[in-house]
Amino acid sequence: MIGRFLQGAALGGLLGAALLAAASLTSPRPAGGPATAITPSAPPLPDTAALTESPAAEAPAATPPATPPQPSSKPAAQPAPPADLPAAPVPPAAADPGVPLPGTADPAAIAATPPAGPASPQAEVAPPAPDLPAPPPLTPEEEKMLADGAAPEPAPEPAPAGTDAPADTAPVGQGTLAPAPALPGAEGIATDRLPRIGDPAPSAADAALEDGPQPPVRAFARPFDNPAGKPVLAIILIDTGEPGLDRAALAALPFPVTFALDPMAEGAADRAATYRAAGQEVILLTTALPKGAVPSDVEQAFQVMGQTLPEAVAVMDLPGRSFQSDRTLAAAVVPVLGAQGRGLVTWDEGLNAVDQVARREDVPAAVIFRSLDAAGEPTPAIRRALDRAAFKAAQEGRVTVVGHTRPETVAALLEWAVEGRAATVALAPVTAVLTVD
Repeated sequence: MIGRFLQGAALGGLLGAALLAAASLTSPRPAGGPATAITPSAPPLPDTAALTESPAAEAPAATPPATPPQPSSKPAAQPAPPADLPAAPVPPAAADPGVPLPGTADPAAIAATPPAGPASPQAEVAPPAPDLPAPPPLTPEEEKMLADGAAPEPAPEPAPAGTDAPADTAPVGQGTLAPAPALPGAEGIATDRLPRIGDPAPSAADAALEDGPQPPVRAFARPFDNPAGKPVLAIILIDTGEPGLDRAALAALPFPVTFALDPMAEGAADRAATYRAAGQEVILLTTALPKGAVPSDVEQAFQVMGQTLPEAVAVMDLPGRSFQSDRTLAAAVVPVLGAQGRGLVTWDEGLNAVDQVARREDVPAAVIFRSLDAAGEPTPAIRRALDRAAFKAAQEGRVTVVGHTRPETVAALLEWAVEGRAATVALAPVTAVLTVD
């Protein structure tokens, strides 16, 4: 009885293993993942205690129990219970619904599936491509544009050799830009104001308006041109103040002359106006600066002199009673001249400290080379002095000489300008020799 039971258990285990193998081949697998073989767990052994309590236990003790069969290398399946034994309890459902449990396979599937050998791995299946939405249909305008662009445009014929290519005559809107409309209220506005080669030079009035207020050394300077590049010679005549002097005739001399006036003399402003009306330059003598003046007196004195002769382009020191040799006083005079916008004319005497300070402070300055009539020289001596001045100008490029409004001096100037060496130099106003080193 026990031997028959064991034989049935073995046959049931073999049949369960075959059913499990068939179920693993037919069960669905996750898409794209490798096939995983399911190894069934070993079936539970029969309860020996229940067997001993059954009526078969009353067999004679001399009959030895049959030796149980050795387990095979294949995994054992749960044996099917014999008909005369009570049904085995049903195990709980597995967590994964896709994996069938032993004893729960579909009998129809088992009957339709032939027994097969060990499961072979299946090839991986690529996931299907996602479905893309269909493109929207073309609009009538797009279809027309597509039809127009399908036909290629004919290439332009090359121009014959030796002829210029025709200018682009494409209508507006086909390759060229339409001209911009004029802005409202734009009539009368000047455009293209940048200077170009060939344009006329701006006048002195235009330059003054563009540059703003000019200092006296530039605003009241006589125009001077030296196209031949000759050495420059400036002549200064000190107005002696004689009442019967024909200043209109002096102002009408045929060459540039600069007149030096005493601002403290009576009628100085009227005399200066006569010279200025003829286009000549004027400078003021520092007669308002007393001997032994201190720096506190400088600004007040130059303010008074400037109010009398506002169009004076420069200041000239007096010989013998000058401030140019006093460095302390010179340091006070130069800043005042720079603030007023005037130049400085000094004598070639001593160390000339004021000229050094003026050039260091960028104040236009000139040094007098020679006095023509300091000792009342006659006309021939004045002409010889002018010849030496012309020779000096050829060496240094510019020279300044000083005379007085004496008849002998004026006659010597007229004769030398016609017969002397005046042709070797360019007679110029004093502003032409004022330099900044």
